Amino acid sequence: MMIAGKASIRWPQPWLDAIFYSIQTRNLVGTPIAEYVPDNLVKERIALVGDAAHLPTPLTTKGFNASLQDAAALADSVAKGIQGKSASEPLLEYESLRLKHVRQIVQSGQSFSRSFGR
Repeated sequence: MMIAGKASIRWPQPWLDAIFYSIQTRNLVGTPIAEYVPDNLVKERIALVGDAAHLPTPLTTKGFNASLQDAAALADSVAKGIQGKSASEPLLEYESLRLKHVRQIVQSGQSFSRSFGR
């Protein structure tokens, strides 16, 4: 399949015309953006923080700060120690503190990205 055909499948208007114009004028700059909205941050005795747990678009400028807040919340949650069967309780506390907030950050960025071209 030719590039134009692949682009037509992947990009709706007005982005398709903008891409073709940028290619023709050799004025194309692209930065791939991956976004990930988590359903959870913890599974059993494993907790994820930062970009491993949630990945907002760089347009939000909140990724680094969210990662720091994740680490601080996790540290606070496990400060009393995690031993044996009770190990999952502090991790679930961390998840309850952070999950809703980080989902909102990613979803906000997705909404902002979709607003372009309207």
